[in-house]
Amino acid sequence: MYTKYILCFVYIFVYINTQEVEIVSNALGNANVIIKLIEEDLEIAKYKILNTKEKKVNIKLYYECLCPDCRRFDSKELKKVVERLTPYLKIETYPYGNAKTSHINGKIEFKCQHGPKECYGNKLHACSLNIINNATDALLFNICMTDPEHPSGGSDDPTADACGEKMAIDAKTIKECAKSEKGNELLEQYGIESDKVHYKYVPYVLINGNEWTGNNFMKDVCAAFSTPPPPCVEEKSQNEKFLNVAV
Repeated sequence: MYTKYILCFVYIFVYINTQEVEIVSNALGNANVIIKLIEEDLEIAKYKILNTKEKKVNIKLYYECLCPDCRRFDSKELKKVVERLTPYLKIETYPYGNAKTSHINGKIEFKCQHGPKECYGNKLHACSLNIINNATDALLFNICMTDPEHPSGGSDDPTADACGEKMAIDAKTIKECAKSEKGNELLEQYGIESDKVHYKYVPYVLINGNEWTGNNFMKDVCAAFSTPPPPCVEEKSQNEKFLNVAV
């Protein structure tokens, strides 16, 4: 009888201590995240102080949401650059691609290379850029929507919901915008800006106004700086270590 009480006491003691360890572990984990963010902010501030004449590298991307090459570029190339270099860049994206705009009976209509689904997807992208206050979050939301792994095909309502849940973003307002006249107006404006460039293919990328035709976007963006920022220095160092190991 007493043995049962002792075992019960031991179990409760172990459980309580396990919970305390978990709480402390979570607190330390959160502290480490905060410290890392502070270190990154200090690193950015230090770079800007030491390189006052260094201008942000300008990137422009012209794309359409269901283009296979555009989706590969977003998930394999652009995402890494956005996540690591955003504070040092000015990024502008134009989700229109090879679409055509017309006005019929006073209404704006679009014809897209990959059909009506792409027209709606492009509107989702245009609306997210307009609605999401944080420009980096808006870019990452759209990159999330173009991920080729999405079961529904990407850049549609289920994908917007999934990306919204993942990033704690209200996808409902973005979907409402895409279905409204506001979505039409935003996409039309992206069409006007896209038509000024006269590109022949998508994704069409400009780095400081120069057409990008390389195969390593991160490397080429870093090369556009006269003084590479810390993430570029780190990337180069990692690549050199990899090459040395390979040799």
